[in-house]
Amino acid sequence: MVSRNITCLKKQLTQTVQASASIAVNFLVVAPLVVSTAIAPALADDTHNHSDESSFYTGLDSLEVISTGTYAGLENPNYNRLTFLFAHRNEDQPESSHFHGIGAYSYSGSLDNPSINSTNTNNRIPESYSAQPPLTLLPGTGFYSGRLISTATDKEYSNLTIEPLASLETSKELDNQYLFNSSNGRWRSSLQGANIGLQLASISSGLNIGDSAGVDIVKSVGDIYTIGSGDNFSFTPTFWTDATAPLGTYSASFKLVDLGNGTNPIPFKDSGTFSFDFEVKTVPESSTIPALGIVGLLALSVSRLQKLTRSSLN
Repeated sequence: MVSRNITCLKKQLTQTVQASASIAVNFLVVAPLVVSTAIAPALADDTHNHSDESSFYTGLDSLEVISTGTYAGLENPNYNRLTFLFAHRNEDQPESSHFHGIGAYSYSGSLDNPSINSTNTNNRIPESYSAQPPLTLLPGTGFYSGRLISTATDKEYSNLTIEPLASLETSKELDNQYLFNSSNGRWRSSLQGANIGLQLASISSGLNIGDSAGVDIVKSVGDIYTIGSGDNFSFTPTFWTDATAPLGTYSASFKLVDLGNGTNPIPFKDSGTFSFDFEVKTVPESSTIPALGIVGLLALSVSRLQKLTRSSLN
């Protein structure tokens, strides 16, 4: 069977050649049972349908001291901070399933005089190293009729649902269990008593963010929207523009905050800053879509054949 994801081992071998040490320290990679701050490049696999998977999670970092890399021995600047996580699943090799911390706090500079940054080099969705273009905004329906909106498709990163990491604890899927227990349980501390908010840090002109009812949730920098409480919530933001919006890239940046007022006596620290990138591009006329669908299926078949051939040669 052709694996839907390249294993962490291949990713780490690739990063050794391609990544510099300074970038490696800033890119928080959470691999199973390993604490790492190194880049782990992965190639997006378009043969996998990502529309029905939640891949974004809110975790709480319980690692107190960095144990590897340039800054080994220093206090972890993310300790007791909320962390925005993206799950890279591998159902064929579930033990290689792992998280990437998106926009986590990081160190830079010399070991004897380091600086703490409120983000890291891996702070965008889609992740920059994947070379995947921004997520395409597509025509909406219902509340979003007449607008272009973020939509879950077969593209990685397109399902924008955010859940607490604890939602994986009772999953019967083996890859989810490896995710939940990754890095010696670094992320599985409970969020019980916390009220998690999504705070807007920046946004492109013309881009908006709404809820499932089409109501805008944050409009100005600094606005906060409560996405859920404790260990049991699910929230899917909808990013949208007018149907006539100019072609180009639109972005929005956020951080996760604990609004307090729950049973947790001391609110958790804010996460680092992370961004979502979208694009408005020319949408094919409706009469051309069936033809493009056939061409797409043929291209996908060729792509799968090429991947199968490459796999057999490795």
